[in-house]
Amino acid sequence: MSEESFSEEKQPTKNSKKIKIGITIAIIVVLGVAFIPKIWAKYNKKEIVCLNGQTEIYEKFKDAVVLVKHTYALEISIKGSEPFQIEVDDSTLEPKTISGTGFFVSEDGKIVTNHHVAEPWLYGDETKNSYSYLKEHIAAVLPDSIKAEDYKAFIEKNWNSYYEGEEGDYEEESEEVVQTETPKTVDSTAVVASDNSENTSNDSSAEEAVTPEKVVNYIKVDDITITPKTVEISVALHGSKEDWLKCKVYKIADGEEVDVAVLQLNSETLPGSVTNIVDLENAVTDDSHIKPGTNAILIGYPMGMTLANTRRGIKVQIYEGQINKESDGVSLQYNVTSTHGASGSPVFNECGQLIAVNYAGYDAAQGYNFGIVAKHAAALIQ
Repeated sequence: MSEESFSEEKQPTKNSKKIKIGITIAIIVVLGVAFIPKIWAKYNKKEIVCLNGQTEIYEKFKDAVVLVKHTYALEISIKGSEPFQIEVDDSTLEPKTISGTGFFVSEDGKIVTNHHVAEPWLYGDETKNSYSYLKEHIAAVLPDSIKAEDYKAFIEKNWNSYYEGEEGDYEEESEEVVQTETPKTVDSTAVVASDNSENTSNDSSAEEAVTPEKVVNYIKVDDITITPKTVEISVALHGSKEDWLKCKVYKIADGEEVDVAVLQLNSETLPGSVTNIVDLENAVTDDSHIKPGTNAILIGYPMGMTLANTRRGIKVQIYEGQINKESDGVSLQYNVTSTHGASGSPVFNECGQLIAVNYAGYDAAQGYNFGIVAKHAAALIQ
């Protein structure tokens, strides 16, 4: 065999080795991308520094907990018209403002709170109806012939006619209704016309004088859509004097059961006064480890501005209790004092780790309150 022939036979073997090496390197890279971050995270977790009681927890997180104010109003659309708001003497249609609590969890101004703080119209009494009473009111005062650009002005002008049982102030080009006069007694001495054609003409005129009123068709209830819409969401910081920072809704948990949402400052920047955020990486996400009898510490704004406002600005409050019931995977029960306004408050264990987001309780009695376990808040930020 010649030297040239031998070289040609060996060449495929060298190419095969290169291919195998390339495949091996590719596999290593893929596995590295998939597993190295997980391994790194496992062995490089931030060390949990256990805080010593509620005072230390309060001092660390008081600036991270904010008072949330959400104002919303109802918008009306008729037959697919551009939505509009009306200003009438009816408290149902006035803008509504609710208050809640939230807490910073990121350097770009993300704030964890409750879903019912981010979209309050989906909870409470308003979920039990579709604003049918308002639709019926509008349908009773708005004629079908009114132009779309005149809907708002016409409804506002005629809103109270619904309560008075009157028709709206409706004007349209039409003939006036002619009322027949009461017939007079004929004088026996009067000359009676013998022309039959005249008598027929008079009788005909009398009949034509009785004209029925024109029927007015009104808008149908099914043509009316009423939708709640945010006017403004803003937050105030601990120690501020009602300096409100505007926010937007960033993300909301899927489903009605998990009452958690994330807001974000419009500036997307953490305020300079907030030195410690609530670190979701250190939160207790395995809720099976949260046992009844362990401490639960809530920092928030129960009663909103009623309790928060002081001579030295807005002040957050802290309350302590114990876990009363094991987690069911969604919520925890505890006996920490809480009421309206504390929705969205962080609930910590005795070390200062987040264990839940406060969301509900019983108005009739204290000591029966609930929080969504922390893993659901952490899932929204990932």
